[in-house]
Amino acid sequence: MPAAVAFSVILGLVLGPFWFPNQLLIAVLIFETNWLWKSWTIGYHALKGVRLMRANLGNDWRGEHAAARATGQPVLAWQSIRHVVIIPNYGESLSKLRATLETLARANGAAENVIPVLAMEEAEKGSGAKGQGLAAEFTGRFCDVLVTVHPCNVAGEVRGKSSNEAWAARQVVGDLVGERGCSLDHLTVTSCDADTQFPAQYFEALTHKFATDPARYVRFWQAPIFFYNNIWQVPASLRVLNALSGLIHLSRLSRRRRVLFSQSTYSLSMRLAHEVGYWDVDVIPEDWHMFLKCFYRTGGKVEVEPLMLPVGNDGALSSTRGKTLANHYLQVRRWGWGASDIPYAVQQTLDHPEIPLRRRLLRCWYLVENHISWSTQWFVITLGSLLPPLSRVLGGETVTPAWFYLENQAGFSFLPSWLTLSTLVMTPCLLPFVLLIVLDARLRPSPPADMTRRHRIAAYVWWAVSSPITFVWSTLPALDAQVRLMLGKRMDYRVTEKV
Repeated sequence: MPAAVAFSVILGLVLGPFWFPNQLLIAVLIFETNWLWKSWTIGYHALKGVRLMRANLGNDWRGEHAAARATGQPVLAWQSIRHVVIIPNYGESLSKLRATLETLARANGAAENVIPVLAMEEAEKGSGAKGQGLAAEFTGRFCDVLVTVHPCNVAGEVRGKSSNEAWAARQVVGDLVGERGCSLDHLTVTSCDADTQFPAQYFEALTHKFATDPARYVRFWQAPIFFYNNIWQVPASLRVLNALSGLIHLSRLSRRRRVLFSQSTYSLSMRLAHEVGYWDVDVIPEDWHMFLKCFYRTGGKVEVEPLMLPVGNDGALSSTRGKTLANHYLQVRRWGWGASDIPYAVQQTLDHPEIPLRRRLLRCWYLVENHISWSTQWFVITLGSLLPPLSRVLGGETVTPAWFYLENQAGFSFLPSWLTLSTLVMTPCLLPFVLLIVLDARLRPSPPADMTRRHRIAAYVWWAVSSPITFVWSTLPALDAQVRLMLGKRMDYRVTEKV
């Protein structure tokens, strides 16, 4: 469906000037008005999100937990909670995994309540020994370090993060709960990538939120994710996309009225994961799918709560610039494969009448709208701006009134020219765009000391050509994934190279 809608929009923009010019111009103007509202909303909430992150970084989470217990609320004891962190990986270097574990070990309270799980793949030769070696290296720095090895070629499974996590979670519950007697009700599980860098306060904040929330067993906790780990190593053009991705995610999380899904790195109670049967083993996009699975299995009770602490990830980076650009494209195409969840969401919406209709439709609509706008909005904004000049070329001055004005019966224009309206609507979009550039400059790590002044300036010049960058490395891979889905082509999970 997303690909069919995308091509309908694109064809409408191409053929509309010939078949229904006035209607097309009005439709584009409505879209641009919505884009103006969306741009200002993103800018405002990104700024709000930065302030919330700074406030949360200074929170005394243990003190807040103690204050909550002192009021007599039904709060779990701080010491009873354990955080399982599953790190699925395949072919990752020792240095990359070691850096991730090192960051985890520096987290506040890591030695008392954090349990990393190195979720290795049997398909990688020597992966078990690699995992055990890392576990031994970090002995004493965590509550425990576990290693699981996901068998390859399991019938009914699709190789990828989701099937590996499902295997690891089952093994961990069997060990911690079945053999050691830990309480399933006191465990959280965090899904992350092999390059995820957690802030020191993350697990303290998660402990407080999990311990004090009466709805802890129907909650996901989601932190804003920024691709800043290697920001100064990736090509400058990709820094624009990485920055936009992080800031847009931050703006979604900071809204008061929001429809949120789990994304990439997130936490939930182990009980919730256990009760829904863990992650599905036959899907590639695991984050939104896992949320949808939990949402429908619990009768629509599950919600995502923001945890406003910045989490870092690597941007796609390979040994050469060309390989880096190609790997970024493939990574975004894999994200675009999340459109495969649309039939699942539609079917689940029909199968769960016990959930209020509005909640079902809202979740389903957000999923559909996200993927359709991903592959179409670039065309509407870019091609839509070409319609007035194109009309002159196609029809000459004789058709100008019909294309540029809405007239009353007497033949007098009662609205300004379409081009004037479009300019008035789109020009204010530049202000939140500039705000995002400023916020990114303040959030990203400082550039290396040996970076020349010319390269520092060039890093901002790339923002001026964000339109073609977005087209090639965001819109096209999303459209690529949707076309592959429409044609019934299978997609294998491809690990993004990280150097």
